[in-house]
Amino acid sequence: MRRVLIVDDEKWVRRGLIQSIGWSEYGLELAGEAENGDDAYTLALAERPDVLFLDMRMPGMDGKQLLALLSAELPELLVIVISGYSDFEYTKEAIRHKVFDYLLKPVRKEELNAVLHKACGELEQREEQQRMAAQGSGRGWFEALLDGPAAEEEAGAAGRMPPDWAGRELIACAGQSDTFTEPADWDAAGLLAGLREQLNRVRPFLFGNGGWDYEAAVLGGSARTVVLAVSARRMERDDVLRVCGILQQVLKGSGCPAASAGISQVKEQGGKLCEAVQEAVQALKGRLLGQQAVILEAGGSPAAPGFTYPSGQERMFLLALQSGSSTAAQQEYTEFHSRISLETVSAGQLQRSSLLLLYAVEKQLQAKGADFTVICGKSPAAYTEILGARNDAASVARIFTAELIPAVSGFYNRLSEKQAGKVVEEMKQQVEAYYNQALSLQGIAQSYYMNPDYLSRMFKKATGKNFIDYLTDVRIGKAKELLKLSNYKNYEIAQMVGYEDYRYFSQIFKKKLGMTIGEYRNAFTCQADLQGREEPCRNH
Repeated sequence: MRRVLIVDDEKWVRRGLIQSIGWSEYGLELAGEAENGDDAYTLALAERPDVLFLDMRMPGMDGKQLLALLSAELPELLVIVISGYSDFEYTKEAIRHKVFDYLLKPVRKEELNAVLHKACGELEQREEQQRMAAQGSGRGWFEALLDGPAAEEEAGAAGRMPPDWAGRELIACAGQSDTFTEPADWDAAGLLAGLREQLNRVRPFLFGNGGWDYEAAVLGGSARTVVLAVSARRMERDDVLRVCGILQQVLKGSGCPAASAGISQVKEQGGKLCEAVQEAVQALKGRLLGQQAVILEAGGSPAAPGFTYPSGQERMFLLALQSGSSTAAQQEYTEFHSRISLETVSAGQLQRSSLLLLYAVEKQLQAKGADFTVICGKSPAAYTEILGARNDAASVARIFTAELIPAVSGFYNRLSEKQAGKVVEEMKQQVEAYYNQALSLQGIAQSYYMNPDYLSRMFKKATGKNFIDYLTDVRIGKAKELLKLSNYKNYEIAQMVGYEDYRYFSQIFKKKLGMTIGEYRNAFTCQADLQGREEPCRNH
């Protein structure tokens, strides 16, 4: 049975889909439903569905962010987007991320059936291609199984799983270096050969004097995870731990400073091998960053249950990036990274937080009409795979500090140089028009979504004055005009040019002109009188 997950924040949409799908007709079963992206992400990893119905616009993590996260974890997942007419632009963004198809709300049953028929046909075609590829490549059945999305029961029917595994218990173990290793340091074939040699040596002493079998392979992608499946008449926990210990030793012997392993729950009668592999991989991702060389069992306590994604620090980082200052962006990223790389945070939470930050950067660039791939040299999908392979804080940080931050801040710096003149001119116009109101650099910076310090430096570079001095000069200039051309009282003029405190206005006026308001008025009056006299005003 193929499995379906339905994600929409509107319950009536979920209910409608569940009631409209011909489950038995298409050989489908409901894996679950979720009303937001966060719950959907957790449920998808746990249930491993074949088909996902997804609403793109949801509170919290939206559909686009969820798609990006799941693309690394479930690359074969068929995604069918459901959206309203008003969200069509959003839907086009989903199509750019290679979703399988989309439906418009309200979903019509005939359109739903057409999409389901198409999806089931696609799944059948993929499975057939994988079976043929496995037969023609000479690869082992376990490698072929790991590369394909077919359910483990179908794999057994296709003759890929040995018959004697069917009546036994089985577990899966996933091992990985606790620090990311570069491709040049990775010899997968040599590592697997060494692992088989060590396991064959101990075969007579484990699981009832040799009554067991195993298969080992490397998961696809760049994460470099070694997966070991063990089949025995009865799983003994001590023997399972010993086998995992051997995997850790072999990984360490290949050049890793330390390696950890994740163990699945025991599966009876040889069933659910793919599920066991996924459990082992997820257990491995539960390793806390403060742990080294540990064995983690599926179903244990969740790692760092109190962890919260630092949304506020994300905003500060994005603001610093947009300022064009690489130094400021690096400083803000250091603060962000310190929040997601505590020793009590798991490797999986580190990866997920880094991916969310990556997508936030992409979204910000899109808002500027900029192409992430052109600016950074790699696509978001490529960086998703790169970050998904990093399981330690240092290797994650290097991707941002050495690649992403210099590239993106450089783009904003070039952009800001072009726009600086325009922004400064607009600021000067605002001052001329609203000098009598409570203007602040902080408020203007917020309206431009810019860092106030950066905006201040930019303004001074263009005008030779800081913002407060420029505003003060404009206000004093307006006050001089009013003193010359009107009979307003001095305190009234102070209010008319933006000063509620007359005493403060008087101090600023004298500081700027070297005379009091009264002296300025008398001097101007004397000058006006002199125009009609032959002798100067002796008092001035």
